Amino acid sequence: MEQIEVVETHIEPETPNYERALADIKSRVRLARARAVHAANTELIGAYWYIGKEILRRQEEEGNRRGRGGPKIVQRLSADLRGAFPDMGGFSVQNLARMRRFAASWPAEEMLSHGVGTLPWGHISVLLDRLDDRTTRDWYAARAGQWTRALLEHHIANRLHEREGAALSNFDETLRGDEDSAPLLLRDPVVMDFVASSDLRRERDLEDALVADITRFMQALGEGFLYAGRQRVIDIGDGVEYRLDLLFYHHPTARWVVIDLKLGPFKPEYAGKMNAYVNAVDALVAREGDKATVGFILCAQRREAEARLTLRGMANPLAIGRFLVGREGVEPAEDVDVSDGLEEELASLARVEQQVARFTARRASELEDGSDAPLDPAA
Repeated sequence: MEQIEVVETHIEPETPNYERALADIKSRVRLARARAVHAANTELIGAYWYIGKEILRRQEEEGNRRGRGGPKIVQRLSADLRGAFPDMGGFSVQNLARMRRFAASWPAEEMLSHGVGTLPWGHISVLLDRLDDRTTRDWYAARAGQWTRALLEHHIANRLHEREGAALSNFDETLRGDEDSAPLLLRDPVVMDFVASSDLRRERDLEDALVADITRFMQALGEGFLYAGRQRVIDIGDGVEYRLDLLFYHHPTARWVVIDLKLGPFKPEYAGKMNAYVNAVDALVAREGDKATVGFILCAQRREAEARLTLRGMANPLAIGRFLVGREGVEPAEDVDVSDGLEEELASLARVEQQVARFTARRASELEDGSDAPLDPAA
């Protein structure tokens, strides 16, 4: 009988094919892990919301029977849950009280519509602990999924909800049909608390400080900015060059943003110069498909009446904002590092995944035994 030779094929690690295969495998593993962690977090948040709802219900029943609100329910439930699940955290009296406020703050349908159900518990805790006003809390909840916990605390401490869309501009006249994107470019004041005011002698000093920590400066400006250069030279012809302080591309609105920095108060002539800069970028830098370039003049101070009159009649979209450096006028978050926190969030969510798996198994066993188990909060 003739022998058939079986040849084993494999991809050598040194080949480009192997590198592509390895990159694809790693991408799939990361995606699967992210989905698992997200699903685990969603389950845990649903369980926490239901626990809070049960506390509210039982306190109401207890209050109706005895004429008071059942003040010991949280303490008793905390002790019972910690005894039943000794390998799980999150059942302290403080955290159960937070779950109660969670359920009271967002009914089930509102929790989903505001995106709260997909946030990590650490984010939700910050919203509940730092914010009393419902409207303000919902404003941050709708955006918190884009931020780390540290950045969320930073924005709350610096009152971002009051600064978004607050700069003076002529966008209503110059960006007709595109007004919805305007607030993304209008924070006022721009808080640059990573810059020491004592180090500033010239506008170039401020520019140096911003470029040295360009990531935090872009976070101070808003989401979606891409750094395109400092002192960018544009040759407009006839031996004339314009030199732009800072140039960014804002990819959510597909437009270039020119920033001019001024250490002193705003002066009307700044707007005329910025108008020329915007024209130059539109003509010589922007490509087909880019929307109108925006000019943003950042000054230490401004007189509103003078700024408004200056903007009136300008054909290009211009904004005049203020900046704050150092900690002056800012209530900082304690020990906040906006460049850190991602690894901590991922590790926390990985622990959540393990906790939910144990929690689910335990509750499934109790259901089989006929115990009084919590219902699915989504039901």
